[in-house]
Amino acid sequence: MTQALASPSHSGIRTSHRRVQRTCWTAVSAMCCLALAACGPEVKGSPKPPPAFGAVQSSWFGCPSLQGVYVWPPLEASGVHGPRPVNHRWEQGSLPFYVNAPEMQVWVQQLRGEITLRTRTINRARNVRSSLTRQWSLVTYSGAQARCSSGMLDVAPQEAPGGKHAGGTGVLQGFRLALLKDGALAVGTRTLSTGNKGSYFSWGGQSYGSYHAPDVETWTWLKLARTAAGDSEPAVMDAYVPGATAP
Repeated sequence: MTQALASPSHSGIRTSHRRVQRTCWTAVSAMCCLALAACGPEVKGSPKPPPAFGAVQSSWFGCPSLQGVYVWPPLEASGVHGPRPVNHRWEQGSLPFYVNAPEMQVWVQQLRGEITLRTRTINRARNVRSSLTRQWSLVTYSGAQARCSSGMLDVAPQEAPGGKHAGGTGVLQGFRLALLKDGALAVGTRTLSTGNKGSYFSWGGQSYGSYHAPDVETWTWLKLARTAAGDSEPAVMDAYVPGATAP
């Protein structure tokens, strides 16, 4: 009598099928992640000023001149953020404006491919005396750091103050300046988060397997009113009167 061969276990077939499915899913996920990374950063916000700010001025050649005197705080803002000055100068890689700042003059100058931004405090109180109404904070960007792009001036992203964030991610920060048709200045902050990680699979609060996730580029915008042409140093704005006791 010939002995019948044992038929394969259905549970074994199912286990093998699931293993193949997991392998295929992992491979597909990896390919998708690589494709996303190759397509550039994930963009949050718009690299162009909000339509509510008004139209951007155009120029036949390059960018319109941004030189002028502007005032802080902004007329309009979208997600404004930024650092504070250090020793009355701005940290390398940071935007030369910061949230919750006192009222300031902002003086923008352009000369031979360089752009210089100066800020100093405006004092409206008669009984407050401050040297910051006469001292300029300043930062200068060379032609290699700032370039014209689509009629706007881009300052190349640099490593932001504070180094790396949690999880080993790095942060680069730059900004974009655009002259609006009403003479105001639109300032866009570009924050680029690099070195991000993602997981192939997570379950019960645990992540399994990691891959390099796309960089994340975040844009925020603010609009500053123009007060003067900026061809010469603006007058000090200080209401202090020696001996005054009233605001």
